Amino acid sequence: MNGVSIFNLDEAKFTNLAILGTACFVCQNIPDELLRCKKCWRVSYRSAACQAVDSEQHRKICLPLQLAPSSTPPSSRRVMFESWRYRQSDEERKGDISFLHITEKKMFLEMVGENKCSIIHHDLLLYGPRCAVCLRSANDMRNVYDPEYSTLLHCLDCRAAFACSEDHRTQYAEEHGHELEDGEEFTECELNKRAYEHSLEIVARGWTKGETLWFPARHKTDYTPLPSSWEEWFADPANLCPPDSSPVLNRIRTKQLSIPMTILYGLELFDKAAGDLPLLTSRTELEIAVIGPMEYELKYGGLACFEEILHALPSLRRLTVRFIGLELVCGLIGKAGVIQEAKKWYPCAVCKEKGVELVPTFHPQLFHEYVKEPMWIRVENPPAFRWPDLAVAFNSGMGLLRRLEKSSWSPTLKLLAENGVPTLCTSFLKRESLEDEDCLKMQRCNIVIERQKNPWRSEVLTKMVYTWKGFFTYNGFLQGFRGLREGEENSEEGASPPIDIDEEQMIAMMMELFPSLKLTLEAHRE
Repeated sequence: MNGVSIFNLDEAKFTNLAILGTACFVCQNIPDELLRCKKCWRVSYRSAACQAVDSEQHRKICLPLQLAPSSTPPSSRRVMFESWRYRQSDEERKGDISFLHITEKKMFLEMVGENKCSIIHHDLLLYGPRCAVCLRSANDMRNVYDPEYSTLLHCLDCRAAFACSEDHRTQYAEEHGHELEDGEEFTECELNKRAYEHSLEIVARGWTKGETLWFPARHKTDYTPLPSSWEEWFADPANLCPPDSSPVLNRIRTKQLSIPMTILYGLELFDKAAGDLPLLTSRTELEIAVIGPMEYELKYGGLACFEEILHALPSLRRLTVRFIGLELVCGLIGKAGVIQEAKKWYPCAVCKEKGVELVPTFHPQLFHEYVKEPMWIRVENPPAFRWPDLAVAFNSGMGLLRRLEKSSWSPTLKLLAENGVPTLCTSFLKRESLEDEDCLKMQRCNIVIERQKNPWRSEVLTKMVYTWKGFFTYNGFLQGFRGLREGEENSEEGASPPIDIDEEQMIAMMMELFPSLKLTLEAHRE
């Protein structure tokens, strides 16, 4: 799914299909026939009336959308596409498309003006449809092969998979209709339809915090272990949603609820594995360190999502959550300034009546620097440092940096392991969870929670960019460690030598690997 509907409260007006051009850009409906702009061919409308409504706004971006592909000469693109027959690696192709996107975006911003370019405009470029077989866009087909080419063909069922010809649509149909890897019970086509349902529900509700960002306002009187799935959890009368809820809305809410539920699940697993930790049934205080937090942990519900931990543990009186990381600004600062829900806890009526506390603190530094000398944001008489009861790194991508000499995760993991801090690590994809596992093993971390698919992952699926195949989800996989492995030499000895790369190069590389993160950071800087 595109980033507009899920990640930006003030721009939740467009479904993913509207961004892809297969639903109306104004009313979001899907009529039998759409009117497509005959100049840029990117935006579609249900009727001439809808097109007239959007005419003033579209006039600002129509020409940039037409000309942005010319940032890379047709001859260069032809060479790139023709060379793919000799280079079948998806990573190589993704790198080529990433390069095209960067050059197109640069020209687009120059023409529109960086201050006038919204996240919706970014998404029109980032999620521009491409053939699932050859990755050519309609613009590529027009400018490189056939000037009379109009638009790509789309799957008539999900409307979110594309092909440049009938031959390529037939070639991709079997893969498009097969179940995805990693045990997913849905096909790509079915997941595309789910993504549209999610975005349509949010648009219809206007992404109101009271409805979409919902957390059950109740306290359990007795601790009960977590059920096995979201379906069982929502079936519990204590977790019932408001009367007008729906299965689609429940799935949307799992994006935020995944944060406390993953923490509770991790605590349960650590308790079972160790046997020497305070039981969840008897904890009165709990301190959690969220390492490397960004938007996901702080926005769209803010601190309210951590309140579910207080709700679920009846003996807990005080929950301290320390957010530690250099990118805190991404979660604390919005277009209108500091986001109060991310900075200050507003207790629900039940928490207020019970007198429990949720204490957040913010530390804009790397964790191993925080351990040496904590930096506090606006805290008078800060308490003395103590090791957290649980550290958690949500979707960190630490495995991507495991061979970098200056990776900030190496000293952080070493400190956590040496001091026996139970640490939970999540990742978007199975591939990333494998990379994270390698990273933990290189640091001799004693893995006590084996890598597994997280039953409390977000059910909101986000479409991959640059490959146009597959999805990722927040907290999709998890694993955990506590302490160091015993009786082994440092596993980094004899490993491949680290790459000598400075911090700026590392950040630049990460921005290219996660383009949506790059767009988010740029939007905040504006």
